[in-house]
Amino acid sequence: MPEEQDFFKDTKQKLQQYVQQRILLLRLQATDKVSRIASAVITSVLIFIIGLFLLVFASITAGFWLASITGSLIAGFGIVALFYFLVFLFIIIFLKKMLQNLFINKLIRLFHKKD
Repeated sequence: MPEEQDFFKDTKQKLQQYVQQRILLLRLQATDKVSRIASAVITSVLIFIIGLFLLVFASITAGFWLASITGSLIAGFGIVALFYFLVFLFIIIFLKKMLQNLFINKLIRLFHKKD
């Protein structure tokens, strides 16, 4: 009879250890996924901000360059604005669905990545 009690005690203790280890593993996996996603989001935001600054300064430069060619600030910056409007229309008409799928697939890959 004492052997059976020892068996049940050992089994109960091993089961508790297993549950604790399993909870720890789930926490570590969740932490890994959250940190990967947060890192990707922060990196993407930084790249977006740097790209936005680059685009703004390049646009201002192009506006002044076109203004010197046309002889009018309004015409120079108007041409730059027209260019961005045409790019915007192209994206909305032709690439909207493709860009949505690209971002969705990237987020899913980040969430389910197993390294």
